[in-house]
Amino acid sequence: MATIRELAKMCGVSPATVSRVLNHDETISVSKETRKRIFETAELVSYQKPSRSKKDDQSSYTVGLVHWFDELQELNDPYFISIRMGIEELCNTHAIQLIKIFNSDTLEANFPQVSLDGLIVLGKFPDAHIEQFKKYAPHIVFIHSNEQHFDYDCVKADFTNITLHVLQHIVDKGHTRIGFIGGHEILPFSNTPLEDEREQTFKDYLTKIGLYNPDYVLIGSFDFHSGYTLMGQLLKSCKDHLPTCIFAASDTLAIGALRAINEAGLSVPKDIKIIGCNDIPTSQYTSPTLSTIKIYTELMGQIGIKLLLERISGERTESLKVTVPHKIILRESFNSFN
Repeated sequence: MATIRELAKMCGVSPATVSRVLNHDETISVSKETRKRIFETAELVSYQKPSRSKKDDQSSYTVGLVHWFDELQELNDPYFISIRMGIEELCNTHAIQLIKIFNSDTLEANFPQVSLDGLIVLGKFPDAHIEQFKKYAPHIVFIHSNEQHFDYDCVKADFTNITLHVLQHIVDKGHTRIGFIGGHEILPFSNTPLEDEREQTFKDYLTKIGLYNPDYVLIGSFDFHSGYTLMGQLLKSCKDHLPTCIFAASDTLAIGALRAINEAGLSVPKDIKIIGCNDIPTSQYTSPTLSTIKIYTELMGQIGIKLLLERISGERTESLKVTVPHKIILRESFNSFN
């Protein structure tokens, strides 16, 4: 694993800048390009991508990547940076021209005036937009999608199974006061909040075993500021009966919660244990280091391109849904669940 100094040298900035950016310090004044470079370099080092000796010269496809975020929103959620980088790596391997189409108020105006062999749709869109996407390419693969049927190939993480896995570990270690900090994704162009599998599974599972406490559940957005603010609210409202552990629906939320706990004069993991979800690079550099659920996000992007190539080549006509694996990564913030 690279050190902060090594990351700083790769990015051409100071170690302090790298540390503050990775820890979502909102007071630091750096450009969007610098933030992007630091996060992407951290991803590269974290995943230790193998070098490619040659490309597949037989491929000359052009693929569009439709992102439900704009570039600034993506920077605030490294989960999607990692998926995109997996897509870019495999496109590079197969000599595929990738055209990135970030979201905006005029999404369709961002589509290029070129013929596309296929589309990767990253994120969740209203049905009306999905219908529009059909006119740009004959083949579409969805990643992290709200597509519920077998009309298209889809790649996703199973957040229901992920939440059950981590809760079973927590309960097995004797915890009975368990908190949850989550967020609601917003469907673009509709401002419709989407139900989150982690939140619903948390409620259903703990209710079933008699441990659910609604006072311990706070929901905001999937960003650092929400994690910080919601954790602060929880510490005030439940100061006489704090949860002994928190499951945060994303690492970014967990990092915000860590800061709020530290500023309140409490100790992680002594007073409150915490575990995040995604295993973004930042989770290795927090203090204490963050326990989390590793989701193989880069693999999600790579599988998306592989599925698209199968469709373009006519190798397969049936639609597939692929679920990527996950595993628990134990670090200091949960102290091996003890």
